Amino acid sequence: MKGALDTVEETKEKIFVYGTLKKGKQFNYLLSKAKFIGDAETVERYSLYFDGIPYLVKSDEVSYVKGEVYDIDSEMLKMIDAFEDHPNYYVREKIKVKLTGGDILSVWAYFFPEKRGKLIETGEY
Repeated sequence: MKGALDTVEETKEKIFVYGTLKKGKQFNYLLSKAKFIGDAETVERYSLYFDGIPYLVKSDEVSYVKGEVYDIDSEMLKMIDAFEDHPNYYVREKIKVKLTGGDILSVWAYFFPEKRGKLIETGEY
């Protein structure tokens, strides 16, 4: 017999992706079991750099970075942390993003600690 706790749905986390995890990019398959929420851009300005892969950096407020938001479970978050080598390479932090429809969400995003490569002034990879 199943108890009441067995029917509780696992808490979902929201993740903002701006690079190789986006639809049409080479590592989007890692989010194949995630629920796509929508296109979004950051509420604050950040810097997006490219050096073979994109890097989100906090140091300069250049542009609103464009990306996508997904609902993921805790297991998928652990898998994405491993993929991004958090906290050794990228560092995962909470930020606010604005969906295309106007809703503002608190989401996880992965930052790089320093500038690297060429600045993407438009904020879109």
